[in-house]
Amino acid sequence: MELRVLKYLITIANEQNISRAAEIIHITQPTLSRQIIELEDELGVKLFERNRQNRKFILTDEGVRFYNYAVQITELSEKSIEEFRTDSSQVSGKIYIGAGETKSIACLAQAFKKIRENHPKIEVSLFSGNAGLVCERLDRGLCDFGIFIGFKNVEKYKHLTLAQKDRWGLLTRKDNPLAKYKCIERKNLLEHHEPLLLSEQTSRHRELLHWFGGSMEKYNITGSYNLVYNASTFTKENVASCITLEGLADTSAESLLCFIPLEPAIYSEVYLAWKKDRELSKAAKLLLEEVGKNCNC
Repeated sequence: MELRVLKYLITIANEQNISRAAEIIHITQPTLSRQIIELEDELGVKLFERNRQNRKFILTDEGVRFYNYAVQITELSEKSIEEFRTDSSQVSGKIYIGAGETKSIACLAQAFKKIRENHPKIEVSLFSGNAGLVCERLDRGLCDFGIFIGFKNVEKYKHLTLAQKDRWGLLTRKDNPLAKYKCIERKNLLEHHEPLLLSEQTSRHRELLHWFGGSMEKYNITGSYNLVYNASTFTKENVASCITLEGLADTSAESLLCFIPLEPAIYSEVYLAWKKDRELSKAAKLLLEEVGKNCNC
């Protein structure tokens, strides 16, 4: 199994058409078809369903599983090449950062801007996801750093605790009756029987769960969300208010939304983490050094 064949499979899966994929790769269609057939023979599974009517190539269930591995393998290969493709006079390469949604990402943005002043060939690749997805990429070597909010298993990594904590609150419409409060208490949510969308972190966040009284049964829970952008759209459409972190959604004067902090106040620590057994690239070390100097960690 060769790396180029994995890239062939990824291109076909993305295009869903072997003729277009062949044009992109710059090989003939029969050659590309033969490579995929040989790969299927080697694995002993069918990777694509071929639809002769519309000529679509759709991944089978086994194909989807293998596609995910292929993407990770090719990303890791490209990352390895970038790390070693540096000259002695100038640090270059790409820094890979996986992060949950947090305004503390500004700390890394400031540090990255600073190191780019002296090393303009350094680039950044940002991946957004929940703690589980960021952990997976960090453990597989696909990320140099992970940013975690209130993460209880952070001790498995080397890490810094960033100075700025994230505060929890209620994201709601400005015309919602709850918008009149300066802070939101549990009784306010219960009295108004407010529909709520909860972050998937809520059930794993001990302090936040304690704020709710240890159980969600009394509350009007409408659903959950992973990343807040889509959840805030539901709030704009007056479906439900969100329990979320401050600074993640647009609450400007032009916005329909406002953020009201919870009372008693609940804060989450924010961590910058990296693998204990992995040597960081020169570019990643520069970023880590700059974060330590300028973010009051």
